[in-house]
Amino acid sequence: MSLTHIEIDEEALETAKRLGGHRTKTAAVAAALREYNQRLSRAASFERYFEIAQDWDIEGAEAAHRAEKEPPTP
Repeated sequence: MSLTHIEIDEEALETAKRLGGHRTKTAAVAAALREYNQRLSRAASFERYFEIAQDWDIEGAEAAHRAEKEPPTP
């Protein structure tokens, strides 16, 4: 953990402490950073899967489904 000096809106911090049930300012800020990182990670995943899905179509899905059901060829 590192020690960092930052200016934070006191009212916003107190609201975060109260709503999040945090006892300290440090806990509220740490929770906020974790949530922020999770949101960014989910957004990046969504974008990645959206790009992949651009190539998906019903014909391809049906062909993949049929291929899964066919017995393997020796």
